[in-house]
Amino acid sequence: MTLSNDITNAAPPAPDRKRYSRRCLFIPLAIALLILCVYNVLIYFAAKKTQRQHLLTVIEHLPPSTDCLFLGNSLIEAGCDATAFQSAWPQNTISPLAVNLGLGATTPVEHYLILKHAFSRPVRIKYVIYGFFDDQLNAAPNGNWQDLVGNRAFSYYFPREAAAFYAPNSRLTEWRMELTEHIPMIAERSSLWDRVELFRRGFDEIGMPKQKVNRFGRVEDFNALEAKDVPSFMRRCGNIVEGHVGFSAPVQAIINLAHAHGAEVIFVEMPMSPRHRETFYSLPVWTEMRAHLQSLASEQRVTYIMASDWVPQAADFDDTVHLNEQGARFFSARLGATLSRINSSETNRFVAAAGKVAMR
Repeated sequence: MTLSNDITNAAPPAPDRKRYSRRCLFIPLAIALLILCVYNVLIYFAAKKTQRQHLLTVIEHLPPSTDCLFLGNSLIEAGCDATAFQSAWPQNTISPLAVNLGLGATTPVEHYLILKHAFSRPVRIKYVIYGFFDDQLNAAPNGNWQDLVGNRAFSYYFPREAAAFYAPNSRLTEWRMELTEHIPMIAERSSLWDRVELFRRGFDEIGMPKQKVNRFGRVEDFNALEAKDVPSFMRRCGNIVEGHVGFSAPVQAIINLAHAHGAEVIFVEMPMSPRHRETFYSLPVWTEMRAHLQSLASEQRVTYIMASDWVPQAADFDDTVHLNEQGARFFSARLGATLSRINSSETNRFVAAAGKVAMR
């Protein structure tokens, strides 16, 4: 028998070769799919411990008697002490039950989604206190892929509403965000990376001076929230004032939503550190910007409270923009006292007007 005949006789039949090839292809695909499934499960459970998931739980369990909400980013989260706010109201009045729904590293789009979810609960909100700084009320929303990470992944929890701000009338963006919502490894892609980054930073500091941190993280990271320099701050504010730019779409939506539910909206120019005030808020352009914001607020029947200089001491700040716990108590108490006086004067005007009508 020849060598060629031996090889021919030893080779498996053609159908068996095809089955073997399919099996060889199926096994690595199955392993890859299993790895992806396990990774998605890990991401899903890791995301359960994030701030945004905790906030969802808080909203789901809002007491029915809640009638005041603090809304905004980390300035509100760090700076509003509900207990100090409530205790500052006069004893002869009923202080509102306040809940802090501030969420760090978020934008007005996420704030609108938070507020809308809160209004879906069986509560009757009287006050929506929205804290801001710099040009936050006018800045156009940005929802690029690289932006929607961390707490901004909150947008993926309500994809249709978020897509309407990021790309109005774009079915493609809406479809993409809805698809992303169901894939944890994409929607919550920063959940595991946050832990890796913390480990990396800890490893980098071995044998080196410790970086200054506060209750929210590394101080250096939060200093980056400020404008890069004075010229850029002047340019941003100047463009808004000169262009008569109104409130951004999500901020306007917050106002409309609150008013539709009978709630009063209060914009609070949040306390800033002495350095921030001296560097940016002492500029003439900020005086013009503030006047522009107050005019817009008046047109929208929104109360504007200028509180950027309420906390004058640098010792009451964790960094250049965030109040520490002591500063938060001081500011919140003053805010409660101020709002109670505004509420009292509004009530007195209403009673006086009603009395005149009755006398007629």
